Amino acid sequence: MDVIFTEEYTDNPDQDILFSKALASTGITYLPFYFLENEDIRSDPLRAMLAKDITISLNEAAKKISLDPKALNERFFSIKRSILDSAAIDSIKKDPESSLDDMLEDIEGSQKWFLFPEDEKYLEERITKYKTIVLLLNKFHLNIPINTWPFKKECLDINPPIKIFTEHIKGSGFLNSDSDIDGITRKVPLFIKYQNSILPHLTLSALIDLLAVEEIKLSHSTVILKNAHLDNRVKDIVIPVDENSNILINWRGKWGKAFDHISFSYVLKLQEIRDQLNLDLNSSEVQNQNAGVIDYLKKSEAELVKKVRDLVKGKTCIVGLTATGTHDLRAVPIQTEYPMVGIHSNLFETIITEKFIVQYKGLVRIFIFLFTACVIAFGSIIKLWKSFLLWFGYFLLYFFLAFFLFVKFGIWIDLVGPFGIVFFGSSAITSFRFFTEEREKLWIKKAFSHYLSDEVISEMIEDPSRLNLGGKKRNITVFFSDIRGFTSYSEGHQPEEVVAMLNEILTEQVKVVFKYNGTLDKFVGDELMAFWGAPSNKNLNDHAVLAVKTSIEIQDKMRELQQKWSDENKDVLHIGIGINTGDMIVGNMGSAERMDYTVIGDNVNLGARLCSVAGKSEIIISEATYEMAKEHIIVENLEPVHVKGKAKPISIYKVIGLK
Repeated sequence: MDVIFTEEYTDNPDQDILFSKALASTGITYLPFYFLENEDIRSDPLRAMLAKDITISLNEAAKKISLDPKALNERFFSIKRSILDSAAIDSIKKDPESSLDDMLEDIEGSQKWFLFPEDEKYLEERITKYKTIVLLLNKFHLNIPINTWPFKKECLDINPPIKIFTEHIKGSGFLNSDSDIDGITRKVPLFIKYQNSILPHLTLSALIDLLAVEEIKLSHSTVILKNAHLDNRVKDIVIPVDENSNILINWRGKWGKAFDHISFSYVLKLQEIRDQLNLDLNSSEVQNQNAGVIDYLKKSEAELVKKVRDLVKGKTCIVGLTATGTHDLRAVPIQTEYPMVGIHSNLFETIITEKFIVQYKGLVRIFIFLFTACVIAFGSIIKLWKSFLLWFGYFLLYFFLAFFLFVKFGIWIDLVGPFGIVFFGSSAITSFRFFTEEREKLWIKKAFSHYLSDEVISEMIEDPSRLNLGGKKRNITVFFSDIRGFTSYSEGHQPEEVVAMLNEILTEQVKVVFKYNGTLDKFVGDELMAFWGAPSNKNLNDHAVLAVKTSIEIQDKMRELQQKWSDENKDVLHIGIGINTGDMIVGNMGSAERMDYTVIGDNVNLGARLCSVAGKSEIIISEATYEMAKEHIIVENLEPVHVKGKAKPISIYKVIGLK
């Protein structure tokens, strides 16, 4: 019964007597008590001081432990009352029928104390409660060796039902249940230790009797109900608990839907009928004149009794208050306002169905956190959109796995921690990458905009690793162009004219180089150097073709410029182009303060030599370039030439056009 009966009905003591008789007649009623949580004052040095000398004053105690008396006041008297309670209960245990004077004398003798009048008054006010507590402990403590107690849960005081009820009930247990830090009640303790006795929860007390449990074994993580008689079988029920003997309740459903509810109005109606019936039976006038009324009341009583009996027969009934304003409402995992009397039915159901919830903590939680952190860290080294897919997919997978384990096996793994790691970790990494990568993108654009096309720059931004400092060997096509007779032209014209002419020629060439995604290496006077095949991976197989197409279009542009210069009566200039393909070293080269993205190697030098060989408006390519581009170009095979740095003649070709 989830109703507290801790105070006597002083206005009508007969009601207490009547209720106690009802308890005795049923023989199957359990009443609860509350306990006061131990606030770790048993290990308090102040407790040892007061246990040795109960007469020590607040000021003396404060001085000894160097604290302000005002700050110590509440703690001092709480510990003192606890010590007095323990001493009184120990005394009552020796003689449950002892008087107040006998108790006081025994306390002073056994503890070697001198009790002040206020201490004696405190004990006098509570002696009835002490005797009830001793009665409750003697009747309802569990036969579990106290030295096997594995849990932290202890209490300082209990508030039992009044003595006349305690004498006639079948069992008792505590009601306490604490909410988690988020205010939600998920679990209840199964046992507490009080005065070297172990007491059960009210529901467990009833279950132990109902299942005829022969023995109870306790460990740090389990409670075993040995040889429980359940479903016509004798078996051990293993209940998972935490360090405070808390069991996670497997809530069956919302209030009003999960279990059958019987209104107490049936009992009130039955009592009303019986009161009226007794009144009428004691009235001779009613018996003589309204016998039909009495028959009707008797029939109504019989029908109502049968209805109630049919509803409760073979059932375990939990009686509690649920009317608005009369009961304790708390948040539970399935409902924000749940009557706490429902804890008993859900706890009962959890144990007898053995559908326990096991919360994995410790090493399992650490592993989950570390693995989640590794997933987040891995996302930091892949593309950002892939990171989002990875993180979101991991969280969804983890969520559904946790949901499946909970529903199927009652395994509860942490959701909040991994979600926090995913959310805050991914947010931090995304923010960091956004700002650092944006800065890197700006650097790439600034550094390469003068010698890479926009398309290649975009490709580099997607994969900046291609621009790592240092060089590596790649198969590349290098391009050199040189203005023929530019030295003579420079000597015969004003500097402004020379610069304007040079800029005009180079500008048109650069436009074409970028059009075909070439990399502009450098300008050396009137010479332009470019290459294909790096840093982009887009044209690894046709970089020679692109270089030749660029050369052909540049010569076409030069012819347009030559016509324009001729029309303007200016000197007409020509360029020669040399192209070579082969393995070269490409990368950022230079000093720590200044570097350029360039190519070096013997094949680069050969390209420059071929440019020197090219005549006006000619495009000369090496054999390697020809072999890579021959399916696309028309050439004229020229006589091999000797170039500086090569012992043997080099086969060369003059480009005529595209096929």
